[in-house]
Amino acid sequence: MKRFFVLFLFFVLIFFACEPTKISPKEKPYKGAILKAFDVFTILSDSAKKKVSLKTPLQLEFIDGNQEFPKGIEVVYYDEKKQPYTRLTANYAQYFKTENRYVATGNVIVYNLQKKEELRTEELNWTPNNQKIYTQKFVTIQTPTEVLTGNGLTARQDFKEYIITNPTGRFNINK
Repeated sequence: MKRFFVLFLFFVLIFFACEPTKISPKEKPYKGAILKAFDVFTILSDSAKKKVSLKTPLQLEFIDGNQEFPKGIEVVYYDEKKQPYTRLTANYAQYFKTENRYVATGNVIVYNLQKKEELRTEELNWTPNNQKIYTQKFVTIQTPTEVLTGNGLTARQDFKEYIITNPTGRFNINK
């Protein structure tokens, strides 16, 4: 009987001494950046002709192909002679791969070097496929002769032509 008691006690101790296997909660997928690049300078070309350059101090890329530019962005558009004609700067930008669309936010400035016109807004979208920039936010355009304001804008990416969706303020009309 003593032997039985010792064996029983031995099995009880082993049973309670072993920790049960802990089932770990389902792991959450990683949603952070998979690539971090510093001092990036990218050139976009078409038929070996420079069309656009993009410069940023920090670029983050995610698993879905989206990108983030948390320290700002500078985009320069070039003409047929490879001369810069428009410059876009912003404090922050994102790229959405599935839509092939950039969104620049925070002190967005587009400056047409040839026409000396400047656009200012807080948010601007750029779609490279159709070469358009647009916003529904308040915009101010300073030309050499006047200041135009409005809510919403659609323009060519080179800012040579634009339409203010809901213009406000005073502006000159040539007869």
